[in-house]
Amino acid sequence: MKAVKLTLAGRERHLAFTVDAMFILEERFGGTQELLEAVSANSREGFQTACQAASVLAEQGELARRHMGYDCAPIPSAEEIAATTAPSEIAALKIAITSAISLGFGREIEPDNDEVDIGLAELNEQKKTM
Repeated sequence: MKAVKLTLAGRERHLAFTVDAMFILEERFGGTQELLEAVSANSREGFQTACQAASVLAEQGELARRHMGYDCAPIPSAEEIAATTAPSEIAALKIAITSAISLGFGREIEPDNDEVDIGLAELNEQKKTM
């Protein structure tokens, strides 16, 4: 599971952008682009949107952790996140949401063959010796 670690409501949480999270956020906000635009607003509405999104992403992260055999932890509600987030933590909250979504859409592409770029390898080796 790819997730972003963030302290929410005094506990370390894992924000995971799963397929389920994608559909939930799409239903609530119209899509990820609309969500990210709403979250970026420096307003009460932007913060409330961030809390709702973080709650969905934290829920998905916790459910994934449970399926992987980790001990159960409580899932924070949007209201709990709003009540326990300090003003100094708002930027980190918004960045974590954006990072989780980006991480969820990211792909790990492995080369189809075992080709090695010899020139790049030599350049990297030269940088190490300098």
